[in-house]
Amino acid sequence: MRRLTIPLVLVVAITATTAFIVRPTRTLASSARTAPSLAEPPRQAPAWRNASWLNADAPVTLASLEGRVVLLNFWTFTCYNCTNTVPALVALDAKYRPRGLTIIGIHTPEFPPYGGEHDRANVARALERYHIAYPNAQDNERATWRLYGIRYWPSYVLIDKQGRIRYESVGEFHRDDAEHHAWERRIEALLAE
Repeated sequence: MRRLTIPLVLVVAITATTAFIVRPTRTLASSARTAPSLAEPPRQAPAWRNASWLNADAPVTLASLEGRVVLLNFWTFTCYNCTNTVPALVALDAKYRPRGLTIIGIHTPEFPPYGGEHDRANVARALERYHIAYPNAQDNERATWRLYGIRYWPSYVLIDKQGRIRYESVGEFHRDDAEHHAWERRIEALLAE
């Protein structure tokens, strides 16, 4: 009887540990949270103040985007999940920019400056390599990251035409997968408002 108890206890312990490790990642990466809940009104998006921009003639402000739907993408070019999502974002930009969507990359380095993510030329090369034409802010000090309470790469914040946060999400998605289609539905709903 004791011989069966020890292996059974180990199997239960390993299963419980694995479930704890895997479940939060799957839940976090695959589900968008609607912000805010139905019980409270949408909150105003905070105004970012990044000084360094790529693919823009001047700094892009939230006020300058009034009347447009805005999708913020918090990313860094060394993040595998971030770069895997870029083709889907480029497709959304091509499809919805003419209809009133503005995608903005918030390039937020993960590693210290000696890692190269803070270097403007490296970011510019990444934008070219991934065919990113939408504006990108350099967020080297993580000011916008902290302003929006971001904790993971990649993260997304969808802002409506009145500057209110309507959806937030994290994780990788790909062209034509279920999550990509969910983002299209959200964008189309906000464009129609």
